Amino acid sequence: MKAQMAAATKHVFAIKILDKLPGLFKPHRYLYYCARCKWSFVVNDGRSGVITAVDGDGNSLQHDDAERRLATFALGPCPALQVLNSKPVPIRTSNGTDASQIDHIRRFQPRANQLLRDWAC
Repeated sequence: MKAQMAAATKHVFAIKILDKLPGLFKPHRYLYYCARCKWSFVVNDGRSGVITAVDGDGNSLQHDDAERRLATFALGPCPALQVLNSKPVPIRTSNGTDASQIDHIRRFQPRANQLLRDWAC
């Protein structure tokens, strides 16, 4: 289950080919743009295998922000899906009770009434 959740919370990238680095046998640069969280990464930035986190204008991010984003690049989680990893909050009704309590009462109330009628005889 955790493996499925981890796979579901990865970034969904749109990849754009950027310019080629100058020199013989130099790789192309790629811009990876997550369609969910709108974060961008440049791959092969400067040399092969280097990944740089960039802002919306294409400028490199500061050290702390870049580290935080780069930690999620390969395996996630995408910050747009962090709500899936959070603890569920109980749904409250207009009178302030939990919806699950009301469903439980409504579901078992008819059976309880029937049992009381049967015992009264």
